[in-house]
Amino acid sequence: APMTDGRMAVLTIDPAIQAVAEKVLRRARAPRGAIVVTHPDGRILALAGRRTEDPTGAGEGISDPSLALDAWAPSASIFKVVSAAALVEAGVGQHDKVCFHGGLRSVMESNLTDSRQDNRCEDLAYGVAHSQNAIIAKLVHQHLSPAQLDEVAHRFGFDRALPLPVPGAFGHATIPTAKGVEFAKTAAGFQNVELSVMGGALLANTVATGGIAAPPRLIAGFDGDPSAPPGGLGQRVLEETVADEVAKMMGEACTDGSAAKAFAGRDRIPGVQVAGKTGTLSTTEPFYMQYSWFVGFAKTTKPSLSIAVLLGNPE
Repeated sequence: APMTDGRMAVLTIDPAIQAVAEKVLRRARAPRGAIVVTHPDGRILALAGRRTEDPTGAGEGISDPSLALDAWAPSASIFKVVSAAALVEAGVGQHDKVCFHGGLRSVMESNLTDSRQDNRCEDLAYGVAHSQNAIIAKLVHQHLSPAQLDEVAHRFGFDRALPLPVPGAFGHATIPTAKGVEFAKTAAGFQNVELSVMGGALLANTVATGGIAAPPRLIAGFDGDPSAPPGGLGQRVLEETVADEVAKMMGEACTDGSAAKAFAGRDRIPGVQVAGKTGTLSTTEPFYMQYSWFVGFAKTTKPSLSIAVLLGNPE
């Protein structure tokens, strides 16, 4: 790629992975979609975006890498990864039980406190793996202050520009300042948080690396010089023990939770265990769009890839 100073930059993009990402987006035929794949050291191996003029996704579509870099979609349940990390930091174990009711597609005031309606008990790991909103809402209400969740979100990278030679954002999070149902809805991913696909891949990568946020890198060298430009070593976002707890919960999402159908049985990747998180949320303005997310990493031991996929689907 040409630089403004006349040099040619050699990108970190892997042509084979990039080609597959672009093929998958064409096959999905969503009106908006993007995929980012990174190496644990921060190298961006694929960065693909596709859009169509037709809101149904019909037509050939055009390449639009900005869809991988801009925070154009709600984070949905991907934000539960951040909430889970904050809960573990606050002393909640992944197997600590909580009793709940409802929470399949919403969070209500009655979900926040113990109630006679509570007819089931599960743990935090189940809440993350199955995207159970009432579990996350009650645990956050009981164990976290808004300031604690806000601090962890910003440690991950929310509300910071991406350190790349192209414009982009990790995401935006506006955490309510008071406890209550609005705070709980935010922690569960229903509102107040937008995430870019690049941000989703970096979020997953931070968990995969044991809590280190490796700076994303798009340039491998210049003018045929294979030496990479200077880059930081990455900041510690989570203690390794916390990241490992969150990683186990994400692994359960792919073996027994909301992503199990995609990574088990006939669809499994032989010899590869995947850890991840799904998210789904719909909006109606300016027109209907269902945002479908997956972020994750593989293998669960010694990860070599982190990935984020987002499709903006028609009704």
